[in-house]
Amino acid sequence: MTPLYKRPWRKLTPRQKVLRTKSLEVLRVLRNSKSSSVNVTSNQNDIAPSTVINHTNGFKKVNGKLVVKQWDIVPRIMLINENGEEKSIEVKNSRTAGVIGRYFNSIKHFLNTGDKSKLDKFRNRKIKDSSGKLHRLETNPSEIISINERIEEPEFFEVYAR
Repeated sequence: MTPLYKRPWRKLTPRQKVLRTKSLEVLRVLRNSKSSSVNVTSNQNDIAPSTVINHTNGFKKVNGKLVVKQWDIVPRIMLINENGEEKSIEVKNSRTAGVIGRYFNSIKHFLNTGDKSKLDKFRNRKIKDSSGKLHRLETNPSEIISINERIEEPEFFEVYAR
C-alpha cells in the first residue's frame, strides 16, 4: 500500500485532503519559525503530531529529536496564473510550491504598489506539475490586473444594525 504522503491529491478521500492540508500548514509554520515544536504547532492546528508525520514524511530525527526537513515530496494543489487565467495544478514537492508562493508574493507587491520589478524574475519561468506538464507563470501586468479583477470577493454581511 502506498504511504499517504506519496498518494496524489486526486486519490485522497475528502477527510485525507483536509488532514494533508492541515499537515502541510504545520510543516510551513515549523519551517518559518525554527523554534516551535511539532507537538505545539500541530496542537495549534487541531491535528495530532502522528497524523502530520504520516501525511508528510517531513521530519528527520536529530539527536533523538524530531526536526523538520528543509524540503518534502508531498503532492499538493496550488493556484497559478497562466495565459490570462487562474488555474489549479498539482505540484509534487515543496520546492515548486515555494516558487509559486514567491510568485504570488510578487503579484501582491505589484497590485499594492504598481511596481512590476519583482515580477521580472518570473518572466519565462515554467513550473512543472506532478504529471510533468510545464506551465508558464503569467507576468504581463495587464493580464494580472484582469485576473485579479475577476476574482470574486465574499460579501460582507453586516451583523449589527446602525
